[in-house]
Amino acid sequence: MKKILIVGTNTTASHVFSFITMYHLYDVIGFAVDKEYRGGTSFMGLPVYNTEDIETVLDKKNDFIFIAILWNRLNLDRKNVYEKLKNKGFKFANLISPTAIIRGEIKGDNCWIHDYVVIQNNTIIKSNVLIMSYVLIGADTIISSNCFIGAKALVAGGCVVGNQTFVGMNATIFDGRTVGNKCIVGACSAVKRNMPDFCTIKVNNDANCIIQRTEAEIESKLMFSKNVK
Repeated sequence: MKKILIVGTNTTASHVFSFITMYHLYDVIGFAVDKEYRGGTSFMGLPVYNTEDIETVLDKKNDFIFIAILWNRLNLDRKNVYEKLKNKGFKFANLISPTAIIRGEIKGDNCWIHDYVVIQNNTIIKSNVLIMSYVLIGADTIISSNCFIGAKALVAGGCVVGNQTFVGMNATIFDGRTVGNKCIVGACSAVKRNMPDFCTIKVNNDANCIIQRTEAEIESKLMFSKNVK
């Protein structure tokens, strides 16, 4: 079985560990965090390494990494760690539930496709994308890199979801819509028209309101204190 190192020592890392071990996807050899975030030498009964030192632990040609960071700072934390380690030549795993139905193509790496996800034909999933349980992504859709799609969201056919965008639980993106880069589609909201870059949409008094933000503003909208590197 191929070996894997999980980057993170947080609640997400523990969920990723359980997912990998439940489905026997890889042999988890330990966890890694940046030195400044390291709070101990073990996590989930396995060793914790500094990310600065993992070249001494992993065989770059054969072993894998998975970055267990969710949507903190609009997926920016996960994106930064991914790019830093990618530039060092590490290989990233895709974690795909055996209950998922994938008729499209996962073109990237460091993707997590959770339980009972359906990805229809001719859809493309790029790198560093996390798709939670019971999501349906319609045919001929493009999910750009560094996105997060929450449980039970529906992305209809022919859509484009831009880089580093967050789609909340039970949200719906209607057919043929384009959601720009670094957008927030709030939980239970419905996207019926295109969204420019750096926008938020959420349900407000039974209406869906789109608000334009600056790039700096929108990256500060999603913070989760426990989700550290």
